[in-house]
Amino acid sequence: MSETSGPEGDDASVIARSLHEPEAFAEVFRRHAPDITRYVTRRLGEDAADDVAAETFLAAFRQRNSYDLARPNARPWLYGIATNLMSRHVRAEVRQLRVVERTGADPVTASFAERSDERVSAEAARRSLAGALAALPKGSATRCCWWRGRA
Repeated sequence: MSETSGPEGDDASVIARSLHEPEAFAEVFRRHAPDITRYVTRRLGEDAADDVAAETFLAAFRQRNSYDLARPNARPWLYGIATNLMSRHVRAEVRQLRVVERTGADPVTASFAERSDERVSAEAARRSLAGALAALPKGSATRCCWWRGRA
């Protein structure tokens, strides 16, 4: 008996059965979760591995009706799903790093209270800033905006 088959049958027969008995899909998880988790861990590190591995099996479960039952081994299918999810994870991480680069603040780690305080302070300063800009000699406000864009 190979890793992809057991008393329940090969992966394809387990997936086919899971279409009518969803709990049967747990056997696919049992067979392949350790390998998928190791694969993801080597590429993304331990912090993201458990989440991406879990997402892999969730996606596989949701897509099981499109699985090619002529393929007895689900491992390549699962590795493909994991690879796509890892790519998505890396893209999201890069986007988040670009936000931090642009703004200087990490919205994930900045506390809500801190961000709220900043908004309240900025709102309070809005009137006095608008008055100060209005009081500048003609053309100075344009210069002010130009310097702000350069900073």
